[in-house]
Amino acid sequence: MVLVRLLLSSLLLISLPVVAAPWLVASDEAFPPYAYIDPITKQPAGMDTEIVRAIMDTMEQPYEIKLYPWERVKKMLEFKQVDMAYQFAGTPERAAQYHLVGPIRHGITILMARRDSAISYQSLEDLMPYTVGTVFGYSYTEAFDKAPLKKDSGATNPQQLMQKLIAHRVDVVIGDKAQLLYLARELGVERDVRTVGKPLAEVPRYVGFPKDEQAKASLFAEGLEKSRRDGTLEKILNKWQ
Repeated sequence: MVLVRLLLSSLLLISLPVVAAPWLVASDEAFPPYAYIDPITKQPAGMDTEIVRAIMDTMEQPYEIKLYPWERVKKMLEFKQVDMAYQFAGTPERAAQYHLVGPIRHGITILMARRDSAISYQSLEDLMPYTVGTVFGYSYTEAFDKAPLKKDSGATNPQQLMQKLIAHRVDVVIGDKAQLLYLARELGVERDVRTVGKPLAEVPRYVGFPKDEQAKASLFAEGLEKSRRDGTLEKILNKWQ
């Protein structure tokens, strides 16, 4: 009788569906309109968050997204406390640190100054007399990151960066065009700022995995490609235009 019960228990366990463990996903808590905490629902929101959710749903992979300060996100991925993180600029520095999958979208990196400023820009050398505001821990373009400019990286998020520009604490700031314009509107200072010169670069944005997580990275890449082919990504991007 005991043997029969053991056999039945074994058959029951074998017949149960195998549920994949949820992936832990992290991103920046203050990177609107791409990733941020919705003030009403208190849940992760934003364009990139929607893109990642759509890809994970396409993969039928359980997941949990949590947002943190960006420096913490990078450390969590480095020490494998999360399975993946987004959104990384496609720079050589990031490619050396993480296994990048994508791009999931492209952004345009620009300079922004106060409207009453006389700053002009043709090359990075033109910025030598000025203090350029950056966000601590952010990577922009390879040329800018290496340029010997007077950089103020005291801001811990893009909102603080924009506030420093308006408060005359920096002369010019660098960042994603859609994001800086979004923040200017949110702060009610859209008429007080302007873009400076030509864009520095079109920057692809990626999802990052630990270097040794090739299997998970490949699964996500397949989900990304499927979401791109069936028009899911295009619908999300158009929604946020």
